[in-house]
Amino acid sequence: MKKLLPLLAVAFLGILVAIALIPRHDSAPPFSLPDLNGNTIDNNTLQGKVSLMNFWFPSCPGCVSEMPKLIRTAHDYQGKDFQILAVAVPVDALPIVQEYATQKQLPFTVMFDGDKTVTRSFVKTDLYPTSVLLNKRGEIINVFVGEPDFGQLYRTIDEELAK
Repeated sequence: MKKLLPLLAVAFLGILVAIALIPRHDSAPPFSLPDLNGNTIDNNTLQGKVSLMNFWFPSCPGCVSEMPKLIRTAHDYQGKDFQILAVAVPVDALPIVQEYATQKQLPFTVMFDGDKTVTRSFVKTDLYPTSVLLNKRGEIINVFVGEPDFGQLYRTIDEELAK
């Protein structure tokens, strides 16, 4: 019995350490926005797909620089359980966002967050572009302030899609 107690204590500590090392992800905050076509996009849209929510606006130089890479990413993952959800923050007016989306033929869902409610719930900065990567359960796994390293982003997307 005296030998069993230290073993149980070590086993218990091992379990606590293992639990502490398991990555935990926060669920995406509740949100609901219409896309530019009038469809409602909300947390249910995140279920079953790896999602990249990109917070941007058309007059943002970094956002404009990043956009061709997002378009390429959307094309590269077309037909897979991956989606890009572009959330335009209200720096530019809705007609400018609509014109930009049409002109650039954005191949992903675009929404306009007119009062920044959704943006503030996801993003804790006023620096753009900022992107939030979510797993298939709608849990945040990474936040990129500025343009992400697209090589690393692709690796992470591939890992999440394989799960």
